[in-house]
Amino acid sequence: MKRFILAMLIVMSFGLQSFAVDSSQLAHSGSGLHKISLEEAMNMALKGNIELQEQRKNLGISENDIKIANALRNPQAQSNIYMGPIGKGNSSQVGVMLPIEISKRGVRKKAAQAELSYTENKIKDYEFKLRLRVRTSYFNLLVAKSELRILKERKELLEDLLEIAKSRPKDSPNYEIDVLQADMRLKKQLIQINRSEAEIRTAQYNFNRVLNLANDSTLYDAKEDSVFSKEFFTQLELPGYQDLEAVAFENRYDIKMAEDKIKKAKSDIDVAVHKRIPDLYVAGGYAFSHDGTPGAYVGAGVDIPSLYLYTPEIKNAKLEYEKAQLEYNSIINITKNVIHTNYDKFVMAQENVEHYRDIIDESRRILNLSKQRYQKGKTALTNLIVVEHSHQELLNEFLDAMGIYYNAYIALLQEIGLDNFTIDVDL
Repeated sequence: MKRFILAMLIVMSFGLQSFAVDSSQLAHSGSGLHKISLEEAMNMALKGNIELQEQRKNLGISENDIKIANALRNPQAQSNIYMGPIGKGNSSQVGVMLPIEISKRGVRKKAAQAELSYTENKIKDYEFKLRLRVRTSYFNLLVAKSELRILKERKELLEDLLEIAKSRPKDSPNYEIDVLQADMRLKKQLIQINRSEAEIRTAQYNFNRVLNLANDSTLYDAKEDSVFSKEFFTQLELPGYQDLEAVAFENRYDIKMAEDKIKKAKSDIDVAVHKRIPDLYVAGGYAFSHDGTPGAYVGAGVDIPSLYLYTPEIKNAKLEYEKAQLEYNSIINITKNVIHTNYDKFVMAQENVEHYRDIIDESRRILNLSKQRYQKGKTALTNLIVVEHSHQELLNEFLDAMGIYYNAYIALLQEIGLDNFTIDVDL
C-alpha cells in the first residue's frame, strides 16, 4: 500500500509539471487534418457516403422490378409419344404451349412504376437528411472549437493576472494569496483546455463518421476555427408561415413518398382484381402416326378462377390503400403543426442570439475595465476573478443559445424540405 501511494505521488508530481498535451502524440496530429468547408463536406458526403451508395442500389432493383412486372410468361414444350400397340391408332405430338395473360402485365407494370417513384423519392429524402446531418455535425465541431477558443482567451487573461499579481510589491496586502490564487486558476484552466481538445477530437471523429467515406484515412476538420470567426448563417428574413407551409407541401420528400404509396396501393388493387380475369393458353405443334403419316395439331385453353376468386387479396389491397391515405393525411396534419411550432422556436432563438451579442460586448468592456482597476491596485483580485468567471459563463451561455438557434434552424429546414433558406424559392 505504501509503495502504491508513493508511486501515485511521483506520477502526480510529474503531471503537475506540465498540463499541456502534445497534440502530435494523438492519432491524427494537427498537420494531418484536412480542413473543408460545409459545402465541400456536403458534396463529399453525397458523392462517397457508403450508406447513401447502399440506398442508391435500391434504384436499380426497382428498375428491374418494372421489367419483371412487364415480363411475358415463358412457353412450355409439350409432347405425347404413344408406345406399343396403342400408337397404331393414335398420333403422337410434339409442340409448344404459350400462356397468355389477359389485362395483367399493364397493371403490374403500373404498380412497379409507382414503387420506382417511391424509391427515387426515398433516396432523395436520404440525401436531404444526410445534408442536414452533415450540417449538424459540422456545427457541433465549430461549437467545440469555439469552446476551446474561449478557454484559451481565458488562459491568456489568467496569465496576465498572474504576472500582475507577481509584479505587485511583495509586502502589499494579500500578495501571496493573490499569486497562489492566480496560479491555481491558471493551472485549472490548462486542465480544462486539455479536456476541450479531447472534445474537439471527438467532434472531429463524429463529423467524419457522418461523412462515412470509403477507404479514407484522412481526418477532415471544419474550415472555420469557431462560430465567432464567421457568421455560420446570417440574420434571416423568413417568409410567413403560410408560405413556408406551401413550400413544405411542394418539397417534402416524405410527403411525395406518401403520395407514391397511395398510387402503389391503388395499383395493387387493380393487380388483385385483374387476377380474376381468365388467362388463355394456346398450343400447337407437329403430329405423326407410327405408320409415318405426318400432320399438325392446335389447341387452346382457359384458366378459369372459379374455385378461388382472390377475394382476400383484393380486400387486403383495399385496406393497404386506406392505410396509405391515412398515413398521408397524418403527415400533412403533423407537418402543419410542427412547422408552426418550429417557426416560433426559430424566431425566438434568433432574437436571443442577438441579445447575447450585445450583452457579450458589454461584458467584455466590464472585464477590461476591471483588469485595469486591478492593475492599478484599485480592486482586489477576487473581484476581478468574479468578473472574469461571469464573462466566461456568459460566453458559454451564448454558445448554448447558438446551439438552440441552429437546432431550431435545422428542425425548420427539415420540416419544409429545404437544406438552406438561401435557396431561391418561388413563394
